[in-house]
Amino acid sequence: IFDIVPGDEGGTFQVKARFMGVDMEKFPLKYQDLLQLQYEGVAVMKMFDKAKVNVNLLIFLLNKKFFKK
Repeated sequence: IFDIVPGDEGGTFQVKARFMGVDMEKFPLKYQDLLQLQYEGVAVMKMFDKAKVNVNLLIFLLNKKFFKK
């Protein structure tokens, strides 16, 4: 399970990986970095050296959860 929470600065997020209720790892994520990957045509990025995440879907999720009005 991935928990995504807003970071201290605007446009930053903390992605926390949990497995069976136990916190495993944390990953700092910058929205600007995601947009750069999207611009470069990168479809998939690696998180935690174990999970692969679709960049476009992650941007969509962040927009829907944190930036909608």
